[in-house]
Amino acid sequence: MRVRCDFPWTIAIALLALLATAAAFASPAVADLLVADARIARGELWRAISGPFVHATTGHLVRDLALVALAGIAYEAPLGRRFLPIVVVGLVLPAIAVLAAGEASWYCGLSGLSHALLAAALAFEVTQRRGRVRLAVVALALVIATKPLYELVTGAPALPMDLGAGLRQVPLAHLVGVVVGIAGGLAPARSATLRFPQVYLSRAPMPTARGGMCCGVIDGALFAAGGEGTHTDVASLSRSSAMHSAYVPTFHAPSG
Repeated sequence: MRVRCDFPWTIAIALLALLATAAAFASPAVADLLVADARIARGELWRAISGPFVHATTGHLVRDLALVALAGIAYEAPLGRRFLPIVVVGLVLPAIAVLAAGEASWYCGLSGLSHALLAAALAFEVTQRRGRVRLAVVALALVIATKPLYELVTGAPALPMDLGAGLRQVPLAHLVGVVVGIAGGLAPARSATLRFPQVYLSRAPMPTARGGMCCGVIDGALFAAGGEGTHTDVASLSRSSAMHSAYVPTFHAPSG
């Protein structure tokens, strides 16, 4: 009897972030090896992937992982083959955009990815819902979209956080992540099976959500709006989505 999990990539992301951040904290040389910076253009391409897994502080790590888990656990299975491309592009593109735009000298953090996954979840729900429920999802998406739009217009984070000297948030990473997520969530798929995310034994059948409902982070809001949905409490979604962010030092990475 084999144990199977519906969200293995989400678990892998969390483990890699924990390992990369712990290693960077323990060794300046490792931190210098992993962070995303201008050396990507000189052929050190792994930094575009490894950099986002490094975090500036423990609180930074916890916030990013909580939001990645919120979307990943609920939507990795429903998004199916789209999930991994969203993850890869959501890791790489925000970092590349920030560095190319000169917003920072080096980059770390999963906030670009967390924005991408939350945006993909909302976009996916728009494709699956109908009638008043779809309108409720669109309304929720528009409310949440005010955060990256505010950041785009003002150039400042919606909820600034003090992470110490030389550290600042980069709104551009959030905007790029949202664009990646919307594109991935709206992309056509061969089939979209909405089901309850879970860890289960392979002999046990995977329960499918009754009436095509997905046990996702959106359902509680839809239930409250009068549409079909489970009782999942997601009142914290709009608040949480405004809290995650990319943190990048304004100085160069330590040389080891």
